[in-house]
Amino acid sequence: MPTKRHMKHFLLIAALVAGLVACDDETKVCDTDTRTELRASFVYFKDSSDMQHDTVFRKVSFGALGKDSIYRRQPGLRGLQFQLDRVSDSARFFFQTDSTAAVDTITFRYRRQPHFVSAGCGVVMYFNLDTVFSTRRVIRSITIHQPAITTVNEKNITLHF
Repeated sequence: MPTKRHMKHFLLIAALVAGLVACDDETKVCDTDTRTELRASFVYFKDSSDMQHDTVFRKVSFGALGKDSIYRRQPGLRGLQFQLDRVSDSARFFFQTDSTAAVDTITFRYRRQPHFVSAGCGVVMYFNLDTVFSTRRVIRSITIHQPAITTVNEKNITLHF
């Protein structure tokens, strides 16, 4: 027959185990995708009748102005995936379809929204695109399809050439 002393020890151990199990979900390693990347596709205007089709460029170079390249002469790209600046409400990038092509500058203006995921994952930055514009050396226009940039894997913009 358990004594009061044994019962107190049992209850103390049960409480500690319950506390550890309850905290386990909140403090475990983050297993959620926390990348918030803008996704862009390329579309080429075939002729003056505005027939469009997805395109692949031979050697794309792309990166934030004044920083390292994200893509450097990357062959066979159908689109881009990259992060916006987490501490600013705008970001500027350079884009070149080939090493001999003209360089375009793309400017993104957006609102930042911190989003709490969990104790294990922390906070990620969501973005909401307001405007996107570029120089018109190679890029003809830019269409925003999904202005919300979150952890969901969907196309945000299309670059028209």
